[in-house]
Amino acid sequence: MPITLDTSLPRSLYPLAWLIGSWEGSGALTAPSPDTPDLRIEQRLECTAQEDGTLAWRSIIHRVDAPAPLPPTSVFAREQEEPAPAAASSGERSLLHREDGIWTVGDLLPGQDVAAAEAARPGSPAGHLSHHLEARLERRGESAETWSGEVRGPRVQLALAGADGEVVATRMFGYISGRLMWLWEQRGPAPEGAAGETALLPHLSLELDRV
Repeated sequence: MPITLDTSLPRSLYPLAWLIGSWEGSGALTAPSPDTPDLRIEQRLECTAQEDGTLAWRSIIHRVDAPAPLPPTSVFAREQEEPAPAAASSGERSLLHREDGIWTVGDLLPGQDVAAAEAARPGSPAGHLSHHLEARLERRGESAETWSGEVRGPRVQLALAGADGEVVATRMFGYISGRLMWLWEQRGPAPEGAAGETALLPHLSLELDRV
């Protein structure tokens, strides 16, 4: 599905034009143990352009007592040798988290051929340039976090660093065939790793439709 650029947007938000709007969808919250099934989650997402050239982000995610769907982003999820048996479910919803924040698009990342990108066919990958991106996000009851990364075409990568500089979580977003798909990973004990070894592991994955 082609992206129509709203020229009334602040120019700084052109790289995120594909993200602006309201989204709803479902996905999977990765269970803490391979012996238990993943949980279904549902998200309402609002991405709103602001006059100062930033993007306001509001995400509300509910946990649902129902089997988790398998969105395309679940290919990144932990593989289970045998699926856990389905348990009786009530469909009851409970708030997992509500998150508000501000996304700011920064300068072009260095080392790019701007002239070649400007000469490329409109909409082609060769015409995409990478911009620095920062997202300051806050979930209720928790301290604000600053995520840093980049936006390139209809894709976003963000990372959260700990006090020692090590990446403790990542988020990846993509606009694919008119849908928003994203994956959130968090650092945890590496499966079958040595004592103390850690890795980035799937936390949740979702696919959303524009409302």
